[in-house]
Amino acid sequence: MLQIKFCVKNKMNKIDKEWYECLKALSKIPRDNNLDKFMTENIKNIKSYMEGTTWNELHTLGHVTSNPSVKNIVTPSGLEQLRMLEDIRRKDLTLIASVIAVVISLVALGISFVPFAKSMGWI
Repeated sequence: MLQIKFCVKNKMNKIDKEWYECLKALSKIPRDNNLDKFMTENIKNIKSYMEGTTWNELHTLGHVTSNPSVKNIVTPSGLEQLRMLEDIRRKDLTLIASVIAVVISLVALGISFVPFAKSMGWI
């Protein structure tokens, strides 16, 4: 029995992962008048993203804002950054799927070669 193990590491580095998780979580905050209700229900989850080094870096770069008069925490530049990080993640997943497809194709080619070799008298 043939066993194939894949160990493909995600290409997104640690900082990008932290930024992606933070921006993704903060962008899910609703834009309507239910912001106070949402914040009280999810204060633990949101609070963890709104403090620490990642928050400070994103705030310094202008990707997030803490201005209470603004409805969205993630700024337009933050949304653009999130789109770029999602694109990196999507490309990583595409690469993994491509490698798996090539390996499956090679295994299928090897399996189909066996009957051909038998019919030619090579085996």
